[in-house]
Amino acid sequence: MTENKTNQDIPDPIDLGQDKAILSLDNLGIFASIACLIHCLALPVLIAAVPFIGLNLKFLEEPWVENTLIAAIVAFAVFAIVPGYFRHKKVIALVGLIIGMVTVLTVAFGRDTLVSESLELPLIAFGNLLLVGTHLLNRRFTTGSFLGHSHSGGHENCKH
Repeated sequence: MTENKTNQDIPDPIDLGQDKAILSLDNLGIFASIACLIHCLALPVLIAAVPFIGLNLKFLEEPWVENTLIAAIVAFAVFAIVPGYFRHKKVIALVGLIIGMVTVLTVAFGRDTLVSESLELPLIAFGNLLLVGTHLLNRRFTTGSFLGHSHSGGHENCKH
């Protein structure tokens, strides 16, 4: 007796090009989120140290720097995690994406209205760390490894 299989029963074939694109975007998303964290945490220290260092770092206070970081965070998250989800079908990746992005965007656009100044840093840190974790999960779900390479053949050739 022959069974009829639907498209839902057949897993997506491995597409190394798509997987590499997802991994690259995950890497960029992790970098952008960490850069945003460093920007938020280090900016007050850097601005205070400017007179002693002698460098002109005032441009770091410009809104375009923050807006660029936020745009990169959102773009890399959407373009890595959504295709990753269609590959691995793990809902936790979408949940992390949505909560992380909503948190970051709420802080970005809700300053002085929705978000008080005292909550800005903890919320932006939470959102960015959640997105970093979600990118790492996306890598794990896509390739089977947090490091972004496949273990389908075992660990014999693995260098970690």
